[in-house]
Amino acid sequence: MKQLWPKLVVVALALLGVGSAKINSTAGGPPNGNKSQLDSDAQCVSAVPRSWGLYRGGSSQSGLAFEASDGTLRFITNLPCGAVPVIALEVRRTASGSGNPME
Repeated sequence: MKQLWPKLVVVALALLGVGSAKINSTAGGPPNGNKSQLDSDAQCVSAVPRSWGLYRGGSSQSGLAFEASDGTLRFITNLPCGAVPVIALEVRRTASGSGNPME
């Protein structure tokens, strides 16, 4: 009986560890483990067109910045729910030496 006791303690601790790991792995997310379910629960969704390019950062003064592949920078300062944001400022790259962005 003396040799059985340490083995029972080891088995009990192992089961406790496995049970604890299982609880911790599901505690931070939705019950089914689907992370996209959390994304769909947002109070407000605003969509930015892919053509605006990559997100480059943001600040409280200039808003969010996006850079398109042609070098155009777009700044948005207001994110409306359920709509595409209005561009507050668009900076277009010009041809070398040209001051007119429409050329």
